[in-house]
Amino acid sequence: MVATTLLSTSVDSLSTTNRKPIAGFLFDIDGTLIDSDPIHQRVFQELLLKEEGFNDNKPIDETFFRANIAGRQNALIMADFFPSWSIEKREQWSVDKEAYFRQLAAEEMMKLKMKGLDKLKTWIEERNLPRAAVTNAPRLNAEAMIGGIDYASFFQTLVIGDECERAKPDPCPYLTACKNLNISSSDSTYAAEGCIVFEDSPSGAKAGVAAGATVIGILSGQEESTLMDAGCLFVIKSFEDIKLWDYLDCRV
Repeated sequence: MVATTLLSTSVDSLSTTNRKPIAGFLFDIDGTLIDSDPIHQRVFQELLLKEEGFNDNKPIDETFFRANIAGRQNALIMADFFPSWSIEKREQWSVDKEAYFRQLAAEEMMKLKMKGLDKLKTWIEERNLPRAAVTNAPRLNAEAMIGGIDYASFFQTLVIGDECERAKPDPCPYLTACKNLNISSSDSTYAAEGCIVFEDSPSGAKAGVAAGATVIGILSGQEESTLMDAGCLFVIKSFEDIKLWDYLDCRV
């Protein structure tokens, strides 16, 4: 398959697709800055088991989580899972779920930080490049995670999908980040052209591609082929991956 081939493909062939100087870095949070998907899966698994009849009263597994939950907006997940519920009931379930996530994750943030992230942070700061965190997570979660790894002052803007006109997989959150960072295309419209997006979910990858960015996938939860099919240029296991650093060298 193409995705498997790309793991051994030289970075020279990858970099020919975009040799423009880097305009900025746009990071997803869950599963990208922080390997948080195992906690999210546990939370959903425990709480969904309390809902009589859901998934035939069987605990969801990793395959279910990847296909139906990872990277998606809470409102869409709840509408799919419980279409007969009122909007108010779905929203309260989501609020309770996120509070439980923050409780479980509170003492784990530093341990969950993606390997190599500090090295990339230093590299970006040394070059004074624009950077944003762009997520479908609720603001309380996003701020807790960024603060938990001591990155609150690193990001110049934090964009929340639910606070945009449309959440990922729509490009709106990434275009909003470009507007906040004053990153525009050659025709002076706000676009992610020249930006690098880091994403771990297919919905997020599709959003970055639609915004015009080069998307690099993080293999924290999804299959490589899933991220490649969503439009990632290539995938990495962590920010320590030599392929990432070879690619960045080609873009500066």
